[in-house]
Amino acid sequence: MSRFELQRYLDYCSEMLSLVGKVAAIYAQSFDDGVALASANEVESLTTGLSRKIWQKIMVLNNSFDGLTDPIETSGERGP
Repeated sequence: MSRFELQRYLDYCSEMLSLVGKVAAIYAQSFDDGVALASANEVESLTTGLSRKIWQKIMVLNNSFDGLTDPIETSGERGP
């Protein structure tokens, strides 16, 4: 994968986790059960933690490529 594709993939993973956490919260709203609410909170905490780790990877990816060019960007090199 190119840097752009990897960054886009990680961003999509983070968005997916955000949606999963929100769906769990919406699903738990219809229950009056403490166990269901606790489970929804756990899912939200888990997805938030995973999303944070993904963003750390995005930051590492950005920092590791500072000053370097992307192979995709250099594939269309112009002549002199």
